[in-house]
Amino acid sequence: MRFIHLGDVRLGLNAESGKRWEQDRRLEIFDTLRRTVRKAEEISCELMLISGDLFSHQPVTSELEEVNRLFLSIPGTEIVIVTGRGDMIKSSSPVRSFCWAPNVHLDLSGDPSCFRFPRLSTAVYAMSVFEHSKKGTKELAGLINEDSPEELIRIGLIWEPSPEKAAEQLSDSGLSYAALGGRDAHEELEEGRLCYCGGLEPRSMSDGGPHGIYIGDISSASGRLIKLEFLPMASVTYMPLAININKSTKQEELASLIASEIEKRGSRNIYRLRLYGRRDPGFEPDLHGIEETYRISEVVDETEPQYDLEGISEEHPYDLLGYYVNHLRRDKREPSELELRAMHYGIDALLRTSGSGESMK
Repeated sequence: MRFIHLGDVRLGLNAESGKRWEQDRRLEIFDTLRRTVRKAEEISCELMLISGDLFSHQPVTSELEEVNRLFLSIPGTEIVIVTGRGDMIKSSSPVRSFCWAPNVHLDLSGDPSCFRFPRLSTAVYAMSVFEHSKKGTKELAGLINEDSPEELIRIGLIWEPSPEKAAEQLSDSGLSYAALGGRDAHEELEEGRLCYCGGLEPRSMSDGGPHGIYIGDISSASGRLIKLEFLPMASVTYMPLAININKSTKQEELASLIASEIEKRGSRNIYRLRLYGRRDPGFEPDLHGIEETYRISEVVDETEPQYDLEGISEEHPYDLLGYYVNHLRRDKREPSELELRAMHYGIDALLRTSGSGESMK
């Protein structure tokens, strides 16, 4: 029996609120779900497990209809869904009265549940564990241990953000596989038998690493997991990008360098750009054009002005600026990196002060 495990899809998420690509990201998240469904069709997946947070908010009817049409396109795949905190399902939510496709099975009970699929020789034990829940993973494990199903393959589908609780309660449950949700990154417990799939797409710069789905095969003869692989599916990666600037760097060269590095890494990705190094004191990086072309979420300018200390000493022999430089260089030795940085900060401050040219005679 072949299955796909995914979760934390967060349809409708405003991951880049206020950015010009905000709407594009919302479409990309849905497109990644669509590609996942197509992958299920391609590999003849028989069971799809969605371990919470399919939506980023309480879904309205039109959103449910769009997702339902997508799931209906793979009628040979049984789809089991539990909700997560992000779904925000309330008592009045349209999802409670929505008529899903015959192959879609949604657990909204709040109690340990079991979905049986005789043609797959599979039983799926499902539950979402929230802070206010009266029952948790322990009760689900109890249902699994007490149940004596005809189905040889037993799978857990649980939204449980605590890996410690999941491992403690499910390690001896006899499950063929536990599809866990509630964590941003994918993680394997118990040598792959208990897995957090992580998010289908990253949501922020801190949400690093690959994002995608687990694909697994379970033996119908023994009920054992015989193969499991993580397949990256995300359309976008949040990436740090550091660019070194020197005294000879000009605006056109800087823009060309940044563009070249982004193109090599992927123009659809989202970047945190850090500029470092020593620049010409008169050069102020202007990244307006680059920011209009690429997805640059943040720019951190750590560059420092590179002053000509000899020139300043000669041009300002008797004023405050010249005195400051000569004082710091009085022992004629090569200044350390820290001393050079102190000099440059001091010079910059003096140049910004109206009294920098006052005579010291």
